[in-house]
Amino acid sequence: MQNLIKKIKILSLVAVLVIAWGATQSVQADITPGFDAILFDPAVDNSDYFTVRSSQNLPKRGVHVGLYLDYARKPLELAAPLGTPIRSINENMLIANVLFSYGFTNWFSVGLNIPIVGWNDFIDPTTGVGKSQTNMGDIYLEAKFRLLNDEKYPVGLAVIPFVTFPSGEAAVFTSAGGFTGGAKLALDANIHDRVKLALNVGYRMKQDVTIRNARIDDQLLLSLGINIKVVDRLFVIGEAMTEGAIHDIFSDEVHNPIEVRGGVRWMATDRLAINAGGGAGLTLGVGAPDFRAFLGATYTWDGCDCAAPVIESRKIAINQKIHFDFDKAIIKPDSFAILNEVAGIIKGSKINKVTIEGHTDAIASDAYNQKLSERRANAVKQYLIKEGVDAGKLVSVGYGESKPIADNNTERGRAANRRTEFMVE
Repeated sequence: MQNLIKKIKILSLVAVLVIAWGATQSVQADITPGFDAILFDPAVDNSDYFTVRSSQNLPKRGVHVGLYLDYARKPLELAAPLGTPIRSINENMLIANVLFSYGFTNWFSVGLNIPIVGWNDFIDPTTGVGKSQTNMGDIYLEAKFRLLNDEKYPVGLAVIPFVTFPSGEAAVFTSAGGFTGGAKLALDANIHDRVKLALNVGYRMKQDVTIRNARIDDQLLLSLGINIKVVDRLFVIGEAMTEGAIHDIFSDEVHNPIEVRGGVRWMATDRLAINAGGGAGLTLGVGAPDFRAFLGATYTWDGCDCAAPVIESRKIAINQKIHFDFDKAIIKPDSFAILNEVAGIIKGSKINKVTIEGHTDAIASDAYNQKLSERRANAVKQYLIKEGVDAGKLVSVGYGESKPIADNNTERGRAANRRTEFMVE
């Protein structure tokens, strides 16, 4: 079975790469080739960074949606042959990035970024006449194939093929003027669940374009990311990236935009992340701004196998988590459906007793977690009674952090330990 899965991974990867390569060969003659001055490319899934990709995928049937607002000051300037700026071409740019991704399996997901240019102060490099533009950027589509899981190995590894569609306007430098495609390799490591590091290396195939003294052909993509946990829900993130033109790689700054970014991520809930930060270009390369500011919000639903609960091995097995408000014993509405099914099983079978067990992770003190698990187990009991289950069949008990089933030193391990179980007699 494992060999079959490996073959499916390889065949899927080859298919996506072929599609991406074919797209780059399909540029129509009537499309105006150009430079894309939009260098901010937010991660389309639940990455640990703003633009750098993580190796981890969304889980099966997981969904990630988001919106990033990105402002860039002078991302493209007219320069003399030695790279000295003369005047701006794109003076100010404000872009809304609409993000969506979906997990097809635990190792394969697909994501989409739709950039909408709400404000582009464009100055024609030939006439010097300025005008404000509102249009699209190039739509970005990627697939992610996780090859190594950093929860099992020292590092995580994923291959990310991608393609962009010429939905922007090359004439005002919000589009490459044709299809582009390529792939990235995402390598990362998690150091004691406190510091995360990532390296992305990729190659983009695009049409060779020369405008004035700048020539952009295929590009080498490099980016670095660091994520530092400050407290349980607050993270500091730093990034550095470059997109160097292959024909003149690392030889001058015009063809090698370098940008650094930094900011914070606050997990308002387990699913909702608020991101804010800024950055600046270190070179005069295409797309590197004088400075940048961005604000984003993303929401991730973990998904589930969504099979109905069943009685097995002296327990009612559920494949969904019972969710509570943070640090409280209030059941979230998205768990009502699964609890209704549990209630139906108890009422429709000859069960004598159900013990509702509450479990927590190891955050906070033993005494606090014990009380929280008891309150949550009792909240589930009261919900089931409200749904018509005989109160005499139900017992609630809390075990706090005393019975972990995963490593409490990792985020995913702690998430697994926060659980509700239904033992039957």
